[in-house]
Amino acid sequence: MAAELNSISSARDWMRSVCGPHDLEILKPNELLFRHQGAVLGQLSFGVIEYSTAAHVKTQDLLHSYSISLPLAGSQYVEHKKDRIESSPELGLIISPGHPVSLILGADCRKQLVRIARTAVEQKLASLLRREITKPVIFEPGIRLNEGMGDWWNTVATLQGMLQNQSSLFDFPHVWASFQDTLITGLLYAQPHNYSRELEDRQLNRPAYLYELEAMMQENLDKSLNLSDFEQQVGIGRERLYKDFHQFYGCSPVAHFRNLRYEEVRRRLQQADAGESVSSIAMDCGFTQLGRFAKDYQQRFGELPSATFGKTRR
Repeated sequence: MAAELNSISSARDWMRSVCGPHDLEILKPNELLFRHQGAVLGQLSFGVIEYSTAAHVKTQDLLHSYSISLPLAGSQYVEHKKDRIESSPELGLIISPGHPVSLILGADCRKQLVRIARTAVEQKLASLLRREITKPVIFEPGIRLNEGMGDWWNTVATLQGMLQNQSSLFDFPHVWASFQDTLITGLLYAQPHNYSRELEDRQLNRPAYLYELEAMMQENLDKSLNLSDFEQQVGIGRERLYKDFHQFYGCSPVAHFRNLRYEEVRRRLQQADAGESVSSIAMDCGFTQLGRFAKDYQQRFGELPSATFGKTRR
């Protein structure tokens, strides 16, 4: 599939058919010359795109796919949460479902774009972990080209070249399915995401019940859970709990739960909204003795919680 278009509506509609719903803003419409050369196969699409002028792509949520791109020339940047992430030929970009996206492409940006269906990623991860995936897979947005992801992009470039041939191995569905599986598996292992730790632990034969217990802890950070609660949740005796937790986490179950609560408090303080306060965030995470909480927080992170909170107001 190929396109060369010079109107905002036609360029937007073309890319909507590839990547899903989004808005497109062009500051200088008379300079727009959109080009796209690519292909859609199975649950993946490949292509090289450029707008020939500065472009602003916005969407509330990708919902059904991952957008993975690497500038071949020029640059782009995305506003992710409270950060601005620059992307260049040395740093790729992956946009995951679940949050608004504001992507700015420079006038000279020409990039390789890969779209992978969310269902394909989740199905592959479920097979690797041998369990159901209950939360979206969220990748770190910046893609460094060292080690695994550099090889991944080289594979994408090779596939892109082969797809342009009139006949290739990819004309055979089973061959393409194998390559698709390889690309998704490689992405899950090479690019950090919120399931990376579990994926690594699976290779180390980490006991399956620890995943259940970790999920239970994450869902109950506002509660005062104790060792008996953990025993009851998974039906494992405390001696085994202590042994496995020290082996895989380096601490006791209760200490690990406390660590998760402090990590959540710090994350919330760093991303606090205008209507929140240190005390409200601390209490949301189960800390009711605020004086002791502030002292312990300072020992852990080298600053008072109010200092962390204050940084979001600057």
